[in-house]
Amino acid sequence: MNLKVKTKAGRTVEMPQGAGLRKAIEDKFGSKAADSASSYAFKRYIADQGITKSELIRALGIEDIGKVQVRELLDNDGTKPLFNAIVEDGLRMGFERNSNWAALVAQTVNSDQLSQQWYYLDAEDPDDYDLREIGQGAPIPVGKIQLGDNSIKLHKRGRGIEWTDESRRANIDMVALWLRQLGRQLGRQYENVAVSRLLNGYFTDGQDSPRSLGIATAGELSLADIFYGSAYMEQEMGFTPKVAIMNLETAYRITTLRDGDAYVYRNELQNGQFADVVNAPPFISNEVPDNRIILVDTDFALVRYNGKPFGVESERSAKTQVEGSYGTEISEFVPFEKDARLILTLDTAR
Repeated sequence: MNLKVKTKAGRTVEMPQGAGLRKAIEDKFGSKAADSASSYAFKRYIADQGITKSELIRALGIEDIGKVQVRELLDNDGTKPLFNAIVEDGLRMGFERNSNWAALVAQTVNSDQLSQQWYYLDAEDPDDYDLREIGQGAPIPVGKIQLGDNSIKLHKRGRGIEWTDESRRANIDMVALWLRQLGRQLGRQYENVAVSRLLNGYFTDGQDSPRSLGIATAGELSLADIFYGSAYMEQEMGFTPKVAIMNLETAYRITTLRDGDAYVYRNELQNGQFADVVNAPPFISNEVPDNRIILVDTDFALVRYNGKPFGVESERSAKTQVEGSYGTEISEFVPFEKDARLILTLDTAR
C-alpha cells in the first residue's frame, strides 16, 4: 500500500513503501543503489516526485524525528533510505559547514569517469594572453587548449559509523552530534588535501608546482615583504592574491609584528583577531610548514573534479552481523593555473 504524502503546495503524492520503494529506486538508479539504501538515490527519487524529506517524515506520522530511535528506521526497508538521508545531512553539516575547503576552489567540474584527462591552455609567449593591435593581414595570436600527457585519478574518500545492537537504541538527536563530529573531521581532512595541492601541485613530476619568492632579509619578515610578494604576483605573474594560507605560528608572527615598541596590529590583538593579509583574514592550515605563506588567487588556482557526489550507503557485515552507514564521495583537487599561487619563503632572501 502506498503512503499518501501531502505537499506544502496542496498536492497529494502516493509514495511506495517497503519492497515497492526498493523496486522504484532499483528501476530508476539500479540494484546497487537499492541494495545499499543509497541516500543519494533516495533523495533524488523523492525530489523527482516533488516531495521533501520533512513532508515524507510528517506523512509517516513522525512528529519529532529527533526522538525516534535508530532501530525504528534502520530495521525497516522502507525507512532505511530515509535514515541514510538523515545520516548524510549530519555528516554533510560538518563536512561542508565546519571546513573551508570550498573557499579555495575556483570551479567544480563534474566527471563521469574515475580517470580524468588533463587539459591546459598552452601559450608559446606570455604576451599571447594580451589583447593587442594586429596589423593588416597579420596572424592573430592564440593560446591552444592542449591535452596533457598525464591524467588525473579521482580518489574515494569517506567516513562511516557502525550500529551495534546497543547503539540502535540511541535517539536521532544523539546520533546527530556523532555525525557532526565525524563530518567535521572528514571536512578538515578534505581541506588539508586542497591546501596540499596548492602547496605542492598534483603531478609527481612537478609540472604544476608553484613559483616561490624570498623576502628582503631572510628570517626577518616585515609588512613590506608581504606587500612586495602581492605586488610581484600581480605585476610579474598576472594574478591577484585573494587569500594567504599559512600555519598558526606564521599567522601569530604577522599579527604580533612591531613598529618600534608598538604592535602594528594592536586593535586586532585586543579584539582577539588575526591580522588581515592581502586584505583578507589568513587561511590557517597545519599543512603549510613554518616560514611559508601561500598567496592564492582563488578565482583561478584550484579546480575540484567531482566524480560522485557525497552520499551515504548501508552495508551489513556477514561476519559480525553489524550494519554500518558509510558516507563517501569521489573527487580530486588539481591546480588549474600554475601562476595563480606564489609561495613566500620567509627563511630565504630574494
